Amino acid sequence: MKEGFINIYSGCRIDVGVLIYEPPRDGPTIWEIGIADRTAAEFFIPDPKPCHINKLFLNHPERFRQYGLWERYSEIFKDNDLIYTVGTSDWRRDWYFAHTCRIENDGSFRPATWQVKFQLRGMEQNSLYKLRLAIASSTNAAIQIRFNDENIYKPHFDTMQFGKDNAIARHGIHGLYHLFNIDVSGNWLVEGENTLYLTQRKVTSPFTGVMYDYLRLEKVSS
Repeated sequence: MKEGFINIYSGCRIDVGVLIYEPPRDGPTIWEIGIADRTAAEFFIPDPKPCHINKLFLNHPERFRQYGLWERYSEIFKDNDLIYTVGTSDWRRDWYFAHTCRIENDGSFRPATWQVKFQLRGMEQNSLYKLRLAIASSTNAAIQIRFNDENIYKPHFDTMQFGKDNAIARHGIHGLYHLFNIDVSGNWLVEGENTLYLTQRKVTSPFTGVMYDYLRLEKVSS
């Protein structure tokens, strides 16, 4: 991939040759969720409420264009937030397409924490790992990441607030792409079962949230 600056001006034509983008990778994949295509279209998209059905999009590839799907998360996961188990769950049916806040019965909002459960075998405390968090869309969201302890005060990583593409409210399936490359210390992990906690902590509106594109955990090669 070409590095450095390319200067352009009105009416110019610049031949940059063939550019090949090499996605970042630091080691072998431990697990992955989704398809790295910069959209959330491969994930579970629910049916709308009967009162919101748009017949134009019944049995349509762009089912995400139905109205009110941001409300369905709290109805489908009414007792607990989403829990995804690597090796058992299927992201096509078990990973909701939008990580928004929870809507309570009184209309208030609260943060939603998703879990990814996965196994590690033969790990060493001094090993290093890398979490790739690719975001297809974000609207005023902030994702906190914790490993194996949902209640620690300071998260292992915080994206801070980012994104204003509003794709969730506009019935889209992607907006402006973001990629977070997160260093993961082996001290945060254990032999056997581990849990990654993803908390969408901003609760300003029902449209506040992200759509994930792709998640991958790698073991960093020595």
